Amino acid sequence: MIKLTVNELPVEVESGSTVLEAVQKAGFNVPTLCYHPKLVPYGACRLCLVEVEGAKTLQPSCTFPAAEGMKVHTDTEKTKAARHFVLSMLFSERNHFCMYCQDTDGDCDLQQAAYDEGMNHWPITPAYKPFYVDTSHPDFVLDNNRCIICRRCVRTCAELVGNHTLGIEERGSANILVADGNVPLGESTCISCGNCVQVCPTGALIDRRSMYQGRETDLTHTNSICMDCSVGCYRVVKTRDNRLVRIDGDMDATFADGLLCEMGRYNPVKENRVRVNEPLIRREGKLQPISWDDALNVVSTQLKAHDSTEIKAYISGRQSIENLSTFQNFFKDNYKVGQTALFGHDESAAVSIELAREFGAFESDLGALEEADAAVILGADLVDDYPVAGFMLKRKPGELFNMVLVTKEENKLADNFSNRLVSVGENYEQIINLLACHKTAGSCEETDQIIAEEGLAARRAYRLLESVQTWQHPVIIVGKDFAKLENLETLKKLIRYSQEVGAKVIIMKGDTNSFAASLLGLEVNPEMGESPVAFYAIGDGHACHHAVDGMKNGGFKIVQTSYMDEFAELADVILPSKIWAEEEGHYLTTDGRIELNRQALIPGVQQRSVSEVLAGLAEKSGFSLQSDWQAVVTDKISSIVLA
Repeated sequence: MIKLTVNELPVEVESGSTVLEAVQKAGFNVPTLCYHPKLVPYGACRLCLVEVEGAKTLQPSCTFPAAEGMKVHTDTEKTKAARHFVLSMLFSERNHFCMYCQDTDGDCDLQQAAYDEGMNHWPITPAYKPFYVDTSHPDFVLDNNRCIICRRCVRTCAELVGNHTLGIEERGSANILVADGNVPLGESTCISCGNCVQVCPTGALIDRRSMYQGRETDLTHTNSICMDCSVGCYRVVKTRDNRLVRIDGDMDATFADGLLCEMGRYNPVKENRVRVNEPLIRREGKLQPISWDDALNVVSTQLKAHDSTEIKAYISGRQSIENLSTFQNFFKDNYKVGQTALFGHDESAAVSIELAREFGAFESDLGALEEADAAVILGADLVDDYPVAGFMLKRKPGELFNMVLVTKEENKLADNFSNRLVSVGENYEQIINLLACHKTAGSCEETDQIIAEEGLAARRAYRLLESVQTWQHPVIIVGKDFAKLENLETLKKLIRYSQEVGAKVIIMKGDTNSFAASLLGLEVNPEMGESPVAFYAIGDGHACHHAVDGMKNGGFKIVQTSYMDEFAELADVILPSKIWAEEEGHYLTTDGRIELNRQALIPGVQQRSVSEVLAGLAEKSGFSLQSDWQAVVTDKISSIVLA
């Protein structure tokens, strides 16, 4: 530990801390612009200058290391004059006329820094030249006229996301932010995660949909969890007048550095499907409005009129654990229907539970990705299905990190790395055998069979295999294309190999809440054939083609959905459902965290949750619903210790 004083106040910080960290720990504020707590300190803006006794000049506190006995002063005449000058220069270089900027009135760090320093005008007459405004991207706008070249966006894209799309071109006052060497943002390698927009301290990168819809203080902030995949990123849902305005990552969260991907940040805001606002029934081939009570009577009559073993019930993995548990209790425990299952054909969660019967809690949490020096990815798409988990690997040092990637279809996850073996296909067992062979530095006959490439790709693959025995912190990631019940014996072989070499294992578990659904006993990969009555609890999910095809041959079809979609068009009765933001519920992430999705919007008077609908049906059927999901989920054998 290091002891120093800040403004005469003693403070103790860990060795390696910066002066800025010491200042903040002491309870003082130093203005910053280029600094961000999630990024490596850069020291570009020079706004955080402090006076250190014994130093000849003022020092940037964000990069200057704290030292034993150091005496720091943050609010001297010298530091005030320096900050005033820095801000004056920044305001004079570009078009920072706040009254015309969509990021003004307290949401702009540059403007707020000026107010904090007592500035209400700038003494230097602006002499800027106008820059082109790039509006080619569907989700955000790049305006270099508002840019202060702090590089927070560039560093976020590289250090946190690992995409390396953004950069700075030209020199001096002509510096501009560009994408891929100056192509339009909309045509670049940008993956639309929006993390650059969130860290921008000015109006240089702005969200297209939330601009001019109110200041941060005008919006209601609801801390929640993302349920657009099973990774479980933390996010802040921002609403106004019961309307979704914007979604940001929760930068106070330690998990995944508060990052989001396009699915979690923009897709919910871009939703443009037509809502179902009242119950509907098909009469004479057309869907017509019906009251809730009449709709429940029709559904109850249909359920009672048929042999329960012939009835089938399906639910979306996007539903909360509460809804999944109530669904299972109603249909399986009380009605004893023939099948209760999840939509989709993803067996990964069920496979993890089967493996746990032999190996116990063998899985690691996603923090293993941060520590890893090598990753073996088998059947998991960390580009399209789990982007934030992919970020944790993409940002690794390209020359030092090792990657083995086996996927059914090509993706670009391994492009950043020199030591890589990429195989498109399903030769999972061959790869496992090859790695097991090379861990002993032996001669492996299968090497040439698997490395079919030539030239540089082959040399990279051979170099990676030669390094297998030196891996210190390998992680094995398994996805839905390999995590199938038919591959159970090969997967057991993989787990045994991981235990031999000390590798950590992560199974990416399908849909949002499919892990919880499997622990609750819902079936996976169902045969969606004919049945006299079928109940489909879709909510705000999307219809999978397997379910739609199976539904076409079914009998009486009851669909609870938020939107008019392919399912609704085939339904005999439609029950309007709440969307994710309109109800509260728990979700079990792929690495065993039980998290709460908090309600951010008030639903319409006709929208109801799955649990509310089933409670109404249970009352008409003469039985009560009893569901202790916490006990059921936590008492089951699990592949990871639930938290």
